Amino acid sequence: MENQQVLFKGELMEEKLRLYFLNSGYYVVRGIKYSFEGNEITDIDLMLYGRVSILSRERTNVDIKNKKSPKAFERILWTKGVQELLKFDNCVVATMDRKDSVRTFAKRQDITLLDGSFLQKLNYTLAERMSEEELLAEFGKFSSYKEFPNQNWKNLYERSKSSLLEELDFSGYNTNLLYLNYFFNKTFDPQKKDIAIRATYIFVSHNLLILDYILKDIAFLEPEERKTVLGNGFKYGNLGEEGLKRTIDMAIKISGSKYTASQIKKIVDEIDIEILKEYFSKQDIIKNLFRWSIAFEKLAFSRTLTIPNNLDTELKGLIAVFLDYYKLNRKSYFEQ
Repeated sequence: MENQQVLFKGELMEEKLRLYFLNSGYYVVRGIKYSFEGNEITDIDLMLYGRVSILSRERTNVDIKNKKSPKAFERILWTKGVQELLKFDNCVVATMDRKDSVRTFAKRQDITLLDGSFLQKLNYTLAERMSEEELLAEFGKFSSYKEFPNQNWKNLYERSKSSLLEELDFSGYNTNLLYLNYFFNKTFDPQKKDIAIRATYIFVSHNLLILDYILKDIAFLEPEERKTVLGNGFKYGNLGEEGLKRTIDMAIKISGSKYTASQIKKIVDEIDIEILKEYFSKQDIIKNLFRWSIAFEKLAFSRTLTIPNNLDTELKGLIAVFLDYYKLNRKSYFEQ
């Protein structure tokens, strides 16, 4: 990992803009694949996520074209369409085009334009951070044979990123918990430990971001009400208890399963989510989720890997909560 991967011109511009927005206080995800019913439709160059207030979050899609002939008008229309399709709050077009007419057109569409004059002033380097391409290459080295058949770690990471587009809800969160459990366990494999730690950090980061988005709608509930909402979400997903029961009944009728609805419901009810519910319902935890999400993203991409035992106290404490939830021994994990 000492040798920095050489990036193409467009990739380098995306990384420079990612660093610019990270330094502006946003959570930034690069290269998110958007799919519909298994069909990959497009990539989102950058997604910006901002915590405006305890009640409000802001999502922005950024389209970047670092070409001599960027077709700026076409990119403006395309980016606006993506904003409306995915219900982003804002959108940005970064183009080397400097024509006044392009700026005027972007303004009429309520789009922020970053033109060639702005882009040429970006001078951020990747001395301390890995690029997206480098992290993907690391994740591509390992595959999951049992838990997620025919998937390598790169695929799992891509799927987790995609969930940040349309699954900032309990469905996305509960799926993330499955991935996270997998990577926590893989850190005990000496051959995979370092990359598994990076994967753990980025999946924890996604986990916290999804939860931050969920909690904006329930932050002002009374503590017990907040616990109830989180408990139902962690256990039953977006459908809630009654919705899940109806879905189970329907699935049994269609499939002819030998299990009864009450048997399946009992299995779900026995899932122990008390640790997560208690921890993430606290106001002092809620207000730090966004900041911690950014911190774990930085750890995942850092060229110098920080082992879990050397994390800051509050980040180490958060990792300990997940270890308790997955019933993994804290001492064994931190001292490996």
